[in-house]
Amino acid sequence: MFERFSAQARGVVVDAVAGSGPVTPTELLTALLTADRGIATEVLTESGVTLDAIRRAGAGAKGGDSKGGDSHNLDDDAEILKSIGIDLDAVRESLEQSFGEGVLDETPVPDGVDTSRKGRFGFPRSRFEKDSKKVLELSLREALAHKDNRIGAEHILLGILRVADGPTRQALETQVTMSVIRERLEAKMNRAA
Repeated sequence: MFERFSAQARGVVVDAVAGSGPVTPTELLTALLTADRGIATEVLTESGVTLDAIRRAGAGAKGGDSKGGDSHNLDDDAEILKSIGIDLDAVRESLEQSFGEGVLDETPVPDGVDTSRKGRFGFPRSRFEKDSKKVLELSLREALAHKDNRIGAEHILLGILRVADGPTRQALETQVTMSVIRERLEAKMNRAA
């Protein structure tokens, strides 16, 4: 269930899904830095990972390999999220309780914006790429391995570290290696336990 995710981890997934493009490990990494996600954000910042580094790494990747053509829709993503305990209907209900009914309903879209991928939640349908699905699966495994009863943002970061390649790896390794980031994160997690 969605309640297995900490508020920080929920924020990461919701922010990544809310984007207009496919949900990639880089999108999940970006979501870890756009708000304070506890020790995950702290370790990334200490390791020199910045939103600017992510943008630069992504810009370099756009010239080459593009992964288009995946035909997932929000229902597919709902099933993926459900498999790791996130119920999108429960998320919608919770958001409506907090921010008012219809908060996720479609809003007017400016001219020139592609609306063909609008979903029933009012934001463009996300498409979880294979690696993003793997990150979320590994997040659950990391939480279990650390004997945690919830999935936190730190577990999502551990999943990203295990899957990262291409632009995500480049963004992560701006100043240190991914193994150093993992060591720093593990140390902080152990101190916090």
